[in-house]
Amino acid sequence: MRQITFSDTDVQAIAHERYHHPDPQVQRHLEILWLKHHDFPHEDIATLAGCSRSTVQRTLTQYCHGGLALIRLAPAKPTHSALDDQRLALEEVFRQHPPRTVKEARQQIEQRTGIRRGLTQVRHFLHRLGLTPRKVAALPIPPKATLPEHVQTQAEFLDRQLKPRLEQARAGRRAVYFVDAAHFVFLTFLGTLWCWARQFIRAASGRKRYNVLGALNAVSHQLIQVTNHSYINAASVCLLLRAVAEGTTGLPITLVLDNARYQKCALVQALAQQLNIELLYLPSYSPNLNLIERVWRFVKSECLRTTHYDRYDEFTTAIQQCLDDLPTKHKEAMDTLLTHEFQTFEDVSLVAA
Repeated sequence: MRQITFSDTDVQAIAHERYHHPDPQVQRHLEILWLKHHDFPHEDIATLAGCSRSTVQRTLTQYCHGGLALIRLAPAKPTHSALDDQRLALEEVFRQHPPRTVKEARQQIEQRTGIRRGLTQVRHFLHRLGLTPRKVAALPIPPKATLPEHVQTQAEFLDRQLKPRLEQARAGRRAVYFVDAAHFVFLTFLGTLWCWARQFIRAASGRKRYNVLGALNAVSHQLIQVTNHSYINAASVCLLLRAVAEGTTGLPITLVLDNARYQKCALVQALAQQLNIELLYLPSYSPNLNLIERVWRFVKSECLRTTHYDRYDEFTTAIQQCLDDLPTKHKEAMDTLLTHEFQTFEDVSLVAA
């Protein structure tokens, strides 16, 4: 094929319409042109655009003959194959056993129907079914409990204990804090980067950790902290109780916390009673009901993932700075993240054993 030259006007139109054109097929053709403009090899264009080499060649030929007008007006070729005739049966197969990869989906299709297709065709068929790659989430549930029992326990706790106290907190009649400890280990936190080639990050030793025991105010989002570089224990919790009591005056105080032994021991309960602090223990395996868990995930995403720190003190400084910036720099994110809506698991799809 002769060398393709893109005008500045065409480049601007392609850059915009490859995301905003109403026809997905035209979007794919425009993506092919965009990658060609950046001198990608045809093999790479096919991989990134999710199509075949022949589709890449055909799209570039159409552009040479008729420009963007022909690309936009090219009728979308109806997509139908023998797989579509087996749609209902294959939907049932994939609902029971979601495939991990397109190759696995191809094997399942061949076993069920006897039809073998290329990976690109299988990928397109999966999209036509409405399937997309989604990260699997862990479901916290006690080992000896069933899912309905666990859901019922959490629902009763929410309705009878947690929500009434949160309503009082929003009305200014109670201070509610969510308590938990985060153990930031000095190692490599992997994440996702949009890049041309796979990137690597240096790995830390993982032999040191920065412990943060926090109490998050459910309304003001104030974070009271106790930190150390060794262990969180009952003494740490007692320090936190005293800090919460000193920072909250004139209101009854409720701490919502999990069932860790150092938070449920006699020493902690006695001090809480002395300070007139109510300890409200979550049902077991209920991190989804602890608001402060969202803060720890935010901190890891904001300053740890795909980031390398040469020294441990740089690592701890970055974490502490992020925590200190929660009420100022990250206030908007916290207001959005720390709503009083809690994930429940009435309707979840479990991976078959």
